[in-house]
Amino acid sequence: MNGITEVACFLRENRDLSIENGLRLIDCTLGPLLAFSGLVIIWPEKEFKKLTAAFVRCNKEAWQMTPNTSTALFTFPKDLGGLQIKLPRAILCSATWGHLNWCCQFDDGTRQLAEITYKDALEQHSCLDMEDLQFDSHTT
Repeated sequence: MNGITEVACFLRENRDLSIENGLRLIDCTLGPLLAFSGLVIIWPEKEFKKLTAAFVRCNKEAWQMTPNTSTALFTFPKDLGGLQIKLPRAILCSATWGHLNWCCQFDDGTRQLAEITYKDALEQHSCLDMEDLQFDSHTT
């Protein structure tokens, strides 16, 4: 979180930086920072909301908009008129998927372990598929 706050402060203090360069700074720092370190952190929902808010705040600063600018502008899909910024959940999912893909590709036993864990999770929670399991995990 400190790195994200530092980027937001830098963007706030350096209004002479162009919007394009501000967005480039975000792309080159926040995504890689979270993809590298975010996977090893257990994110409680409250902290994850703060992280998402910090990401949106950095984008508001890069676009040189006021803090009260609607968050929906940044999170809505492009086809609905939004900017569709890459939020922390998407960055973490992408990094996790890439890591799992790499592990399975080189077959170091991770694939078998993942399959066993997946089957156990489905049996323990009496779910039919992964989507059902994810739904159940969010409703408890």
